[in-house]
Amino acid sequence: MPEAGMSFEAGVPDAAASWLPARMPRHWDTSEVAPAEAFAYYREGICTAFMDLVPEDDRPRTGPFRAVVENRPLGSGTARGALNGGALNRVRASAHLVRRTRAEIAAAPDECFYLNLETQGECRIDQAGETVALRAGDVGIFSSSAPFALAHRAPRLAVASFWVPRAALADRLPRGLADRPQLLSGHPVLGALVRETALTLAEGAGHLPAADADRLFAMLIDLAAMVLAGPAPTRPGDRRSARAALGLAVRRHVARNAADPGLTLDGLAARFGLSRRSLQALFAAREESFSGVLLHCRLTAAAAALRHPAKAHLPIASLALAAGFADPAHFSRVFKARHGITPGSWRRGDGG
Repeated sequence: MPEAGMSFEAGVPDAAASWLPARMPRHWDTSEVAPAEAFAYYREGICTAFMDLVPEDDRPRTGPFRAVVENRPLGSGTARGALNGGALNRVRASAHLVRRTRAEIAAAPDECFYLNLETQGECRIDQAGETVALRAGDVGIFSSSAPFALAHRAPRLAVASFWVPRAALADRLPRGLADRPQLLSGHPVLGALVRETALTLAEGAGHLPAADADRLFAMLIDLAAMVLAGPAPTRPGDRRSARAALGLAVRRHVARNAADPGLTLDGLAARFGLSRRSLQALFAAREESFSGVLLHCRLTAAAAALRHPAKAHLPIASLALAAGFADPAHFSRVFKARHGITPGSWRRGDGG
């Protein structure tokens, strides 16, 4: 079995399991082969999922090399990524070095950009005389058309790497593309949107309908193009993608912080640099409201806690407080209005 931290599905909501997977992925897991064969098996996996590369196991010999690789098509492409498509490659592995030299470029001339979301560890990208360091939460981009080296020096790395066909970015950047590494998440305005969109797609691609995953991938490419284009005017489609990604980031922030009783509309607006009216308009575009989304998140968390076996001994008022409800009586009223039964009946499994 893979060691702790080597599974990709941790953290995916149970409800997502009922969704139809977008496309079947391919997997390589070194736990399936003998330790002496692990690195060669990993090399085979990433060269199939990405393109011809030169992985090097240059780490100190502190234990067996461990890795899990998943390749999932996105867009209209097949595995690895076609001209009009793309792919998501998720990798968890021990520390190592990856190179792409002129020999590999000549042998596999497919042109793409790798848009990488680092979720664990640190990666140093060296290309065209420039260096970009990605730490957990950072998003960077670099080209397959120029030699590069990726140094993964932390004991464990985890990265979601999006294969973006060069043509897909070229269509959005009339001024051309630079074959050098760039930190997308460092943008003062769009960086957070790039990060949230990449994270949402990395976590949800296997549980979203294909059309939804493809739309989210297109949004991610639009945002990357806006960052790379600099101060140039953006197209209406770019602005729509940015607005949709901003709405996504706002909703994710509410979901992650719903238990905070101090989460307010004004505080959320300040967090994202928006006016109160602009933030309300984001929710209204989806026929929602801030208070409605916040209540939904808190009720969902409370309902799950009430049915959790490990929390059966805790008072209902404590679980309500942990979900963000300051008033137990108010919690009971809104819970019954939502589920048709009291929190106590829900806990006992009397209905719902």
